[in-house]
Amino acid sequence: MLERRAITRETLSQLLKLEVRADQSHLVASNPVTIAQAAYEQPGAYVWGLWAGEDAVGLLAMIHPTEYRHLEPEDDPEGAYIWRLMIGANFQGKGYGRAAIEEAVAQARAWGLPRIATSVVETTDSNIGFYESLGFRRTGAIIEGEIVLSREV
Repeated sequence: MLERRAITRETLSQLLKLEVRADQSHLVASNPVTIAQAAYEQPGAYVWGLWAGEDAVGLLAMIHPTEYRHLEPEDDPEGAYIWRLMIGANFQGKGYGRAAIEEAVAQARAWGLPRIATSVVETTDSNIGFYESLGFRRTGAIIEGEIVLSREV
């Protein structure tokens, strides 16, 4: 079972050590970068550690649209945004990514938002199929070279 937890002083070091596979490093920023950017560059960002028992398995970062000061015209002002999702290399293929999306959808619902979106780098090894299998659909928007996908919560 996956649990989303606040990042604390006690859990930070485990989360900082997690990495995706080497061939995936171009698809998502490292956890240290995400945590630093959330603190200093992304007002309205929320970052949680993803845990399976005592094992840190990943990181989920989301943006609340009404708290984010840099919405672009193509951004959905009523949609939560999955800014970053990473599952550590040793924990991939075990259902944690799907469970993390369920956590993100639950958070969007808790915020009272009707939609949730994310963006994906389009490459031959991208996660577009993963998101589409969970009900996300391409919106037609491209932000900073990434394909935007969205779904109702």
